Amino acid sequence: MPVWGLALALGAAAIVFMLVLAAVVNPLAGLQDLADDAEALLQPGAPVPSSDEPLVPRREDPNADVVEVPLAVNLNAEAAKDLLEAAGLEPRVEEAFDDRVAAGLVIRQDPAAGTSVQRLTPVIVTVSRGPSLAPLPNVVGLPVEDARATLDRGGFQVIEVAAFNEDVPAGTVLGQEPLAGATVDRRSVVVVQISRGVEIVPVPPVVGRAEDDARRAIELVGLAVGETTYVEDDSAPNGVVIGQVPASGDGVPSGSEVQLTVVRVGEVVVPELVGLTVDAAERTLFDNGLLVGSIRLIPTPGTSGEIVVGQEPGPGAKVARGYGVRLIVAIPAAAPSPAPAPTASG
Repeated sequence: MPVWGLALALGAAAIVFMLVLAAVVNPLAGLQDLADDAEALLQPGAPVPSSDEPLVPRREDPNADVVEVPLAVNLNAEAAKDLLEAAGLEPRVEEAFDDRVAAGLVIRQDPAAGTSVQRLTPVIVTVSRGPSLAPLPNVVGLPVEDARATLDRGGFQVIEVAAFNEDVPAGTVLGQEPLAGATVDRRSVVVVQISRGVEIVPVPPVVGRAEDDARRAIELVGLAVGETTYVEDDSAPNGVVIGQVPASGDGVPSGSEVQLTVVRVGEVVVPELVGLTVDAAERTLFDNGLLVGSIRLIPTPGTSGEIVVGQEPGPGAKVARGYGVRLIVAIPAAAPSPAPAPTASG
């Protein structure tokens, strides 16, 4: 027997069994359903209806969502947007310079008016920003936010450069390039210089440094050396800074003064010593807080004693107290022997 015949026979047997079983349990219940199932099994390939299958939606009119693009050219931006939205479209606004169409009016649109499109299709409307050439507005003295907004409205590209300034508050425009009033393309770049106000400089540490080194460090950061006080102090070497105001690390405006306290042994003026004896010169130096440093002796004929004929440093020089002054002293020298008298020749 062919395979399909065997399968058909088995199916028929199963149906008979179910019919008998249904008749035994409930002779009337489910007979119609079993009959329908049996008919479906005995006819392979026939569709089996099912109450669980969703209903197929009815096809709607394909032209129901199609709209015609209205004309927005020569309308102002707001009117064009309202018109397109009322037509069921999505307006998108772009801007461009135009020498013929007044600022704020639509120059062109895409898709063009009269085109049939699907509802909610984007429509690009290009709005005029007016002529491309225009006089540059003056923004000097304005707060940077106002200056930026003014230039942006004109279509200019803005580059901001910051600079410290003692006279103009921070955030205010110091200058612009090109200058105000120049006729330029609105797409031009305008450089505006913005004040950063007074520059705050940290005071460098100079305590413990030599006075000259401290002065250079202060001036290098843009500050100035103010009042300098000299004191005698045995705890630090001569010429070393032992105090500063303001303190190291404090922030002060550029150009501010830094006051210094410097160790310096008291300065004295070197007195006039030439013409004095060595003893008198030594007493004079001692009375002025100085010492005799060294003595250079120069034998000098005709000198009756030890007389100072030179000094280093010279009179009037300022030196530290206790400085040793070098003396040049003339001392007596033996007179040269007279030449022998000539003898008469016999």
